[in-house]
Amino acid sequence: MSLETRNTNELYALLQVELRHKLAQHEQLMTVPEGATLIDHDVLPDHLVILNSGTVRVSVPCPKRAVSMTTREPGKVFGMRAAISGELPEIDVTCVEPCNITVLPRDVFLDLLKSHPEIYFAVAKVLSADLQIADRILRNNPRRTAPVPRFRVPKPV
Repeated sequence: MSLETRNTNELYALLQVELRHKLAQHEQLMTVPEGATLIDHDVLPDHLVILNSGTVRVSVPCPKRAVSMTTREPGKVFGMRAAISGELPEIDVTCVEPCNITVLPRDVFLDLLKSHPEIYFAVAKVLSADLQIADRILRNNPRRTAPVPRFRVPKPV
């Protein structure tokens, strides 16, 4: 399947055609089964993962319980923040059903990023979308802890 006929993903949609072609040369398309872990919060991913089709659960492990949401957003890119920062991801991404994904080696992506700094704009947009997902997860999962008391400054006498 050619790059032009494939659904574009949230990263590629923001890149010049030349850069998309360079990345596409290193992609691997695969189908993974229900229950497959695409991103594990305890493991630095060595690939970016692009969801082409299927449904995944995005979970944020918390001390008392994980909060999560499902998404079937084609073109969603996972593992971007961890790939760039080198820090462990804060999320788990697990297939709820068989999923078609594309994996792109982190090293290939980082090498292209170094030689084409204009890609940082696209990266910022993807990371911003990730923050919006985190916000939705937190808003849709009510807190089960007591509110923190606020400190009030006494009125002067």
